[in-house]
Amino acid sequence: MNRHLVRALVLLALLALPAAAQAKRPNGGVEWPGPIEAFHKGECGDNVVAFKKALHKLGYIVNRGRCFKDKTARGVLAYRKVNGMNRSSKAGKGLVKRVLAGRGAYRVRHPGAGEHVEASLSKQVLVFARGGKPFAVYPVSSGKSSTPTVTGHFSFIRTEPGYNSHGMYYSFYFYGGYAVHGYESVPDYPASHGCIRTFIADQPEIYNRIRYGESIFVF
Repeated sequence: MNRHLVRALVLLALLALPAAAQAKRPNGGVEWPGPIEAFHKGECGDNVVAFKKALHKLGYIVNRGRCFKDKTARGVLAYRKVNGMNRSSKAGKGLVKRVLAGRGAYRVRHPGAGEHVEASLSKQVLVFARGGKPFAVYPVSSGKSSTPTVTGHFSFIRTEPGYNSHGMYYSFYFYGGYAVHGYESVPDYPASHGCIRTFIADQPEIYNRIRYGESIFVF
């Protein structure tokens, strides 16, 4: 069969497929198996997988598997914080479209620092970065106005695994009594006594990502 005829038949077959079956790449972003839609915790499927892949590509945390679970919800919250959006874990159509287009990544403040950690107090996120590329962005809660978090360039110096008497979970200290640690309460705003609070579910992973002597920039 003439190759030009074959190409024409293939093109006609693709055009005959319903819109949901045609893979899409919004603005050159991640391949998308169907129409843009909003997502909520508990949903599963190919579209959820594609959304999580795109979110992870931007550096935000997501859970494994085919479903939208709590960790992905925290990744969405971190995305919203970084981009000045309403602080929730909802992935509406507008947010999904931005993520699939590859927009909204955290802009690393110290790209020349190699592999390091950044804590943006204004955005309320903790960021692990290699040079200028973020690879793990977590939502956090830093010190409230009466007990602010110390700012500056520090190094991680001391660990305290498990819970301590103050309810701090897997603490990694970077200056005196200031630490990155898990805590039962992590609101969407500064609320701690000066430390950088993370969600209990995220802290073991964060604790294991940090290296002794690694730089953290708090600003």
